[in-house]
Amino acid sequence: MSESKGIRKISSILLLGSLSMLFAEVFSGASQLWFIQPWGWLLTFPLYLSHVLFFMWIAFKLHKTSLLHLYLFGVLFGLYESWITKVLWAGYMNETGPGFGTLFSLAMPEFPILVFFWHPLMSFILPVLVYEVLTKQVLNEHEWILRKSVKKSIILSVLLFLFSSFLAKGNQFDLISANLSLGGTLLLIILLFFISGNPDSSIFYYRRKPSIAIVIYLILLYTASFFLLVQDRIPLAILPFVSIIVCYIIVFLLIGRSKRSRSSFRQTEKNLYSPVDLIPFALISMISINLTCLLPDVSNVLLIMSYLALIPAGMAIFLGIALRIFAASIFRKCNHCDSK
Repeated sequence: MSESKGIRKISSILLLGSLSMLFAEVFSGASQLWFIQPWGWLLTFPLYLSHVLFFMWIAFKLHKTSLLHLYLFGVLFGLYESWITKVLWAGYMNETGPGFGTLFSLAMPEFPILVFFWHPLMSFILPVLVYEVLTKQVLNEHEWILRKSVKKSIILSVLLFLFSSFLAKGNQFDLISANLSLGGTLLLIILLFFISGNPDSSIFYYRRKPSIAIVIYLILLYTASFFLLVQDRIPLAILPFVSIIVCYIIVFLLIGRSKRSRSSFRQTEKNLYSPVDLIPFALISMISINLTCLLPDVSNVLLIMSYLALIPAGMAIFLGIALRIFAASIFRKCNHCDSK
């Protein structure tokens, strides 16, 4: 009985990691057939899984689990692209340098896209939300975003179609590679979902030993990757490091100033998205990837437009959240002064 429970628990954890890989790596086109590659299981998958588990653990410890809070933790998540891949300093791996140059020694537009949009939303928030849908246990603070509506479904479908151009480009518009990449990952998620039986939210509540193990793993990952991975991309000047550290400080301050939340898991209601509702989105994704592979010229235009749109989108989200936190903080102080 306990062995079966352990298998279901491990399957649930792997399910969460697979969701992060799907939205972050597969849809970006960065990882193609990762599930049959040693590098995918030895580095990429553990990287995403450990970050999601770590930041969700911190979020629950601090009682800061609203989407606003998860976004900020996702920004911290995205900063791994400096210490591990060095992308935030030197640009993407397959490029000779940053797309638009640097600002304060940070790669542009890679920094605002990855740190303010892609990793907070695609690597962290979206996998967590979909996992909640699959478990039918939703945090009360997330119910509003998971409430079914035609408008939300249309917006999500359009985004899936646009992001399919990233996937197509990453697979060089190869139909077989693209379908195997997306289809294989979806099949893995379905398999883990059924093995887990009825995945639940308990994976976010773990004891001291697992949390220590994750922290140790992340320390080793960051240290080893910094010194051993793409060493030629390590900055020689001090400013790149200072800029990243300042980013950490800013996000820490925002998290510290933000108000705690009273979160609890609830069973999903009929008006919220359910596991069955995810099937059409999976089909739309598969259809979209085939269309974008068959129409490479159109796909390239969509990719460029979507990619550039992520710059103002990410910056607007971050600035909006920062202003909201500071405004709320000032309002609380004013109320405190008035009450004296």
